[in-house]
Amino acid sequence: MPPDTTHIEHDGTYWMQTSSNEWYWWREGWGWCQYVGSKPKSFYDKFKTI
Repeated sequence: MPPDTTHIEHDGTYWMQTSSNEWYWWREGWGWCQYVGSKPKSFYDKFKTI
């Protein structure tokens, strides 16, 4: 698990949520990549808090 991980998606993708509600997903070889898409309720429903 990458450092600072806060959530995991059902497919195993690691996510980090910052205190300012910015979201980043983990990509091996790249590190944390900022998510810039919309965040409807369905976005939040796909995560499990770690």
